[in-house]
Amino acid sequence: MFSIVMNQAIEDCVQLGQCSAQFTDLHIETESIIRELGSLSGMEEVLMRLRSEFDRMQGEQQVLRQMMQALDRTIMNYANYENRICDNAEQSMIRYTRRDRKSVV
Repeated sequence: MFSIVMNQAIEDCVQLGQCSAQFTDLHIETESIIRELGSLSGMEEVLMRLRSEFDRMQGEQQVLRQMMQALDRTIMNYANYENRICDNAEQSMIRYTRRDRKSVV
């Protein structure tokens, strides 16, 4: 049977969001450095490597964001389905009152 620990999954989703925010900060800083180095002569090779790493970082951030979104959607769906199962189980419980044999003809 499939089950997850909701609190741990939520904490992991928050942590993925924090990592994504850190990547955003690094992107801003790296873009600034690329602009600064672009104004200097003889930095073409360094800029080329830096841009390559920048592109790689963007790809990793995109994957990280997709993982966060998938985990968030999994958490929401799991909670929704768990609630539906519990509701269905509660609704399917039928209580019968005991009848007296004398009143039944």
